[in-house]
Amino acid sequence: MPTISKIRFTNVVYEGGNKRYADELFHFHGENSAIVLENGGGNTVFIQTALQAILPHTSLANRKVKETFVFDDGPAHIAIEWIKNDRPRIYALTAVTIFPHQNGIDSHRYVYEYGPNDANSIENLPFTHELVPHKKRIASQVEMKEYYASMSQKAQTAQTFPTITSFTEYIEKNFHIIADEWRSISTINAAEGDVEKFFESCQTEKA
Repeated sequence: MPTISKIRFTNVVYEGGNKRYADELFHFHGENSAIVLENGGGNTVFIQTALQAILPHTSLANRKVKETFVFDDGPAHIAIEWIKNDRPRIYALTAVTIFPHQNGIDSHRYVYEYGPNDANSIENLPFTHELVPHKKRIASQVEMKEYYASMSQKAQTAQTFPTITSFTEYIEKNFHIIADEWRSISTINAAEGDVEKFFESCQTEKA
């Protein structure tokens, strides 16, 4: 099973625009890790945001994505870099760009496999563009769609997906990222750690 190397949130805006992850990269190095936030500090938002790169458009605690994120400044870009293989080191990237569409949301879904020091690694995804030194703008959903499509044409290990189902099936088959396992995490966190509810829904295997 792959482990998480890094998570990147770009233009993840919530609480009516009062809080945001402008462009943050979290390092996990494939180790067991904990992110500690105070009560009301955005624990649920962090989990729901990360889940988008595994289960796009997934709700958490009965909160839909369109109710969590604010898109006034552009789309939200979310990516996870996984350690797929240690020796030789191979990374698997899952990424989504989420944007408003009609009365709901839509997304561009993308995967890419690469080795160390790759020019198109998670850090180098063009989620932002520099205008002048120390000032950047958020990449539009059109720009990211074009980037994902361009990568899928020039790199055999890069791919885009027309549907969420095809995306989740691909990462399960090729990266061993199991959607049902991550849905369980969503269930447990839906009610501030409702572990009892999760185990009540589990069935004992019959002999």
